[in-house]
Amino acid sequence: VLGLAILTFLCWVLSLSYAGDNDGDGDGDGYMSRSKEEMYVTALMSAISVVVVACPCALGLATPTAVMVGTGVGAVSGLLIKGGAVLEMAHHVKTVVFDKTGTLTTGRAVVGSRIEYASRILREDGLAGDGRRSDNSKEEEEGLDEHTCEIRGILKGVPTTVKTTDIALWLACCAESRSEHPLANAIVNSGREVFGHDILKPVVKSSSSVSKTVVSTLKELSISDFQVVPGSGVQCTINGINGTKSCIVRVGNRTWAHGLETEDDKSNSPIKQIFLNDQHQGICKQADDDVHSLRSQGQIGVYVSVKNNTQETSAFNTTQFHIIGVIGVIDPLKSEAKSTILALQNMGVEVWMCTGDHEATAIAVAQKVGIDKHNVCSDVKPEGKADLIRRLQKRRMGRSGGKDVLNKVAVVGDGINDAVALAQSDVGIAIGAGTEVAVEAADIVLVRSSLHDVVVSLHLSRVVFDRIRLNFVWAMAYNLFALPFAAGVLYPFTDWTLPPAFAGLMMAFSSVSVVTSSLMLRLYVKPIIHEDGTLDEQGCAGCSSGIIEKSYLCLSSPYHYLFGDGPMYGASLSDELEIV
Repeated sequence: VLGLAILTFLCWVLSLSYAGDNDGDGDGDGYMSRSKEEMYVTALMSAISVVVVACPCALGLATPTAVMVGTGVGAVSGLLIKGGAVLEMAHHVKTVVFDKTGTLTTGRAVVGSRIEYASRILREDGLAGDGRRSDNSKEEEEGLDEHTCEIRGILKGVPTTVKTTDIALWLACCAESRSEHPLANAIVNSGREVFGHDILKPVVKSSSSVSKTVVSTLKELSISDFQVVPGSGVQCTINGINGTKSCIVRVGNRTWAHGLETEDDKSNSPIKQIFLNDQHQGICKQADDDVHSLRSQGQIGVYVSVKNNTQETSAFNTTQFHIIGVIGVIDPLKSEAKSTILALQNMGVEVWMCTGDHEATAIAVAQKVGIDKHNVCSDVKPEGKADLIRRLQKRRMGRSGGKDVLNKVAVVGDGINDAVALAQSDVGIAIGAGTEVAVEAADIVLVRSSLHDVVVSLHLSRVVFDRIRLNFVWAMAYNLFALPFAAGVLYPFTDWTLPPAFAGLMMAFSSVSVVTSSLMLRLYVKPIIHEDGTLDEQGCAGCSSGIIEKSYLCLSSPYHYLFGDGPMYGASLSDELEIV
């Protein structure tokens, strides 16, 4: 700008000097003759007008005013945006990673299916007509191996008010009664619907008179040695089963329920090898098939196993856990989950899902919401989620100004397990109803806990940056238009130059126009997201975005169009960046 002002000054001095001696005799008596003072004053005033008109105030206001208004609009729309830099980064996001439980799903799990194997273990002839166990003599146990006798003794020791078809549920409720996990709450709530509020004193819900009589004669049971193993399951000891004996109950994944440390232990341990060769192998195989079927339906399969609490060293009862049932827990999908995923994909965003659940369950949920199965990571611990984010961030998305453009990743989560991934991501988005740790680690908080607001946050960031581009286009075009008048291009035709005072007024009008343009963001209306993922933009949010972007690039980065050196700053990633 200063160089242009100096050039204007010199041009005025030279042109006025030439015009002052237009007859060519060197005596300075031309028709436009004026004093040197007048020439220098006119030249200086034009130079000052150029400096005033070209003042970059409008350019300086273009970004902060739009970002400030954008964060306010986000708050009105239910988005708590922690700073303007978050909006800028959200504009460049090309990959969004979702957690499953509590994010894509409601987090309010319920028991969907229950498969009990107690009747197979006790045999049909050991059942009473009403479905409860009979205390027949030991003749019916003749010919049975020690494994079967052991498990039959445990199952016959549960309260008589618990039907054979409910034994696994009752034992699972006892084990989960002290757990705070959502799946534990689902199992316990289901059990209370069957056994009443006090799990250790189950009642017959169908008859209040029978219930009172039975409760008064129930033996005293107690739970001890409760423990939780993250990522595996829970365990407890039920005292008072079958008289003075006690049993250990485990509820959790396959490895935990079998009493194995890893999946490979079954072939390495001699004791466990005996377990695989006994008659319970059929039940174990059936349990695996049932769990696989439940997971293929999107349910979480939970194993229930039990064994005698004994210190003997017999190979038949030392570490043998017996699978007695499988419980399928359903965590319903949020109604807006599928439309949110489809909307993000329509916006050119790649969608991933990362969860600690089993692969079959994760893929089943992904298929329901429209996520490619190759973009699903299952059985992942919290640190594994952060590793996935780092790998995605290293993907090269193109080149800009001779440099590689790396992928920008957003993570959507709600729990403590997601906090590490939220902190690692470029933009962390937390569900408002999630844990305090997740909310603290996130950059954007969805106050209304609606997944549609994930789409709104990215859409708003793009609208804000379209408005920033418009501000730049307006400020630069205004200066380019006003500079010739300030330099005096109309003087030969009108004998008039732009005074510095009027130049200051034009400069102020440029700043006011930019601020007004930013304030127009207050008219932003959230887009309507349809079931098929299409966005119905309201107002003028996207009607001129293409024109604004092309105008901005023409004014700010003509080199990009002349030489094609990749997308420049401010270019639309959705249009110009390709995964390589």
